[in-house]
Amino acid sequence: MSGFAGIVRIEPSRESAEADRAAIARMAGAIAFRGPDALQEIHQPGASFTFSLLKTGPAPQESQQPCTIDGETWFLGDARCDGRDELIAKLEQHGASVSRSATSEELVLRFFSQFGSAALPELHGDFSFVLWIPKERRLTAYRDLTGARPFFYFPRKDVFSFSNTLQAVLLDSAVAKREYDPQFIGDFLLGSPYQDQERTVYRDIRRLPAGHLLEFSSAGVCVRRIGNLPIEDLLSFRRDEEVIEQYRKLFLQVLADHLPAADTTIFLSGGLDSTSIAVAAANLRKKPATEAPQNLRALTLDLQPVLEDQEAALAEQLARKLAIPFEVLHIGHILPFARKEEIVALLPEPVPWMYWKLHPYYFSHAARTSRVVLSGHGGDEILRGHGGAYLQHLARHEGYASAAAVLLRYVSSTRRLPVLGAGIRSGLSRLAGRTATQPMFPPWFTAEAERTLSLRDRFERIHTPPASSHPFNPRAYSILNGERFGAGFEDQDPTWSTAAVEFRVPFMDRRLLGFLLRLPPIPWFMEKELLRRAQKGFLPEEIRRRPKVPLRQDHLVLHVHTGQWRPLAPPVCSALLHSFVDWQKWTDSLDNVHRQLLHVNMRPLALALWLEAIENNE
Repeated sequence: MSGFAGIVRIEPSRESAEADRAAIARMAGAIAFRGPDALQEIHQPGASFTFSLLKTGPAPQESQQPCTIDGETWFLGDARCDGRDELIAKLEQHGASVSRSATSEELVLRFFSQFGSAALPELHGDFSFVLWIPKERRLTAYRDLTGARPFFYFPRKDVFSFSNTLQAVLLDSAVAKREYDPQFIGDFLLGSPYQDQERTVYRDIRRLPAGHLLEFSSAGVCVRRIGNLPIEDLLSFRRDEEVIEQYRKLFLQVLADHLPAADTTIFLSGGLDSTSIAVAAANLRKKPATEAPQNLRALTLDLQPVLEDQEAALAEQLARKLAIPFEVLHIGHILPFARKEEIVALLPEPVPWMYWKLHPYYFSHAARTSRVVLSGHGGDEILRGHGGAYLQHLARHEGYASAAAVLLRYVSSTRRLPVLGAGIRSGLSRLAGRTATQPMFPPWFTAEAERTLSLRDRFERIHTPPASSHPFNPRAYSILNGERFGAGFEDQDPTWSTAAVEFRVPFMDRRLLGFLLRLPPIPWFMEKELLRRAQKGFLPEEIRRRPKVPLRQDHLVLHVHTGQWRPLAPPVCSALLHSFVDWQKWTDSLDNVHRQLLHVNMRPLALALWLEAIENNE
């Protein structure tokens, strides 16, 4: 993902221009790692920009930014347009003359010129960019609903600095680097640092939430949500085969847009999602060379030598069938946290997982051979659903007999109850003596922090399922349409992985999600029925029929129980962290290595290590 950063001013002066030139030079250094193919600095009256280019293949891509088509509106950012033929046809219907080789940046500019900022969510693809109109001294920023491409900014009265790299915004000399956001820290210690999507760990720096539009002008900063998944009526098909055929056709179209004509790595597991992507990508590769990637590779992770699992063996079996190069990385040797000297480079913000070196390890490995990686992320959220709301919807609109018929048909064909989301299976598990793990409120908060930040109330809100207006698939809709879900893809960005490689998630394509959200959850989203049937004849039966398999044992617990790693004593902590954590209570709880408490107890340690490394580096 290419890097970009900028500073714009409503009322520039000679002195501010000199200061902005110096700041942009620093910001250019911070984004250079993202784009090894070019690094540029551009200065205009009242605006300074920098851009680092990552070429992702011969697909149309601007080599210089900011760019413009009319000299009035300038584009700076990261954009990948899908559905290009349909988009070009729409623009031509409105009088635009568009070349078939138009870059994604040009398409965005033409679309904005024709339809305005409110229509930006209609674009298919991945986006994080700004549009700067010098004559109006107005900047518009947009981040798509997927959230895979971040956007950070620092607003002041008449100055606005921004980047897709947090480290670059930190280099604005006006940012108070030691002023942390207490609410972010409280949520981090609760296990949900992105509960409020606009917050970062720094008080001054904001994050543009996924699906939001930002406007900066003399009137100030305005942020509003404009991106939402549609809510549409159920699709009706005469035969199941029609559903499968339409899904296959759409999935191939989506993957063709995501698959570049360049070296590509697939993060491959032994599950259904990534293997389905690998099969479709390999089939597309069989087309003429001009439409196919030069090389398609599979990269798999396993936990050896800590834990034996089937992932690597199943992934290798499929890779051999598809005749694509396969490699497995054993990650069991990677221990929690990182050496202090590595933390600053790895983590612009504290993160709630403990294996800080894991993402840089496998992303940098992929970057040796590829500029793009494909992932099966998102499949679980849309393809494994609950059927209770759907049955209620049928009962209301078609009568109880229709709902009962659907339920009985599913039970008779599968010999099992569908997942309803009504707690029936959980109740049966409790009767069998298997209790579900409940969220745990940390036992070591100071009374002052708990009271002043209303942490118990926030804990309840974090673990309360969000309301959903979707009539027959509310769970999937609330997850996929939520801002927090988009934040989950941020940690795959080079800001955290440190690797110059672009991360793409085909299952999060807006066109695909729109189709899937219109299908009846029973039977299609019970145990991924749609995906299993669509892959019949394509995937080995051992993979296609394989149930969802959680890890038998927790990675962190294994490292502790085998003596390879033990929780560390906290480093010298700042006064800020002492105001949140009662360290005596924390130390007393370390002897309890219950799986959930072990993870809860690692959050203060992670934050303490991060704060110490960041502050010692200044």
